[in-house]
Amino acid sequence: MMDEITTILLDVQDHLGKAVPELAYVDKDWGQLSLEKPAVKFPCALLDLKDISFTQTGNGGQVADTQITVTVANLRLTSSSLTAPKKEDAYRIIALLAKIHTALHTFSAGDYAPLFRTRLRKIVADSSRECYELTYQTAYMVGFDTDGATAKVTGVKLEFN
Repeated sequence: MMDEITTILLDVQDHLGKAVPELAYVDKDWGQLSLEKPAVKFPCALLDLKDISFTQTGNGGQVADTQITVTVANLRLTSSSLTAPKKEDAYRIIALLAKIHTALHTFSAGDYAPLFRTRLRKIVADSSRECYELTYQTAYMVGFDTDGATAKVTGVKLEFN
């Protein structure tokens, strides 16, 4: 199961690096933005696993319904005030989010379902940078070798007191 997660995250990392050259840094999220001096170059995209839900398919197999997150951050170097001379520059992160989404929506490079965006939310950051979190859904099959053995439910007993 962990090999599939690694494959998905590495595929996404490679694809973003090629499809969105505006990103100066694409990495696994290990808490870089929580550091006083973040160990990233801006703008950046940080990838991580958010959640996996499993559904049984029989004979020990499962479908892994997986959510991955892409945290996008950029420095705030320009005022967005109505009277600011270059206020459009303050909105570049919105265009970057759109380009990342175009690159990832329906992307798949392996034995997993195409990615579909399920959420976009603003993350509270300090006054020097702006952060958003994109969440994408995918799924893959997890096999389980039963070595030919099968299981059968022969009865269920439910007692009420």
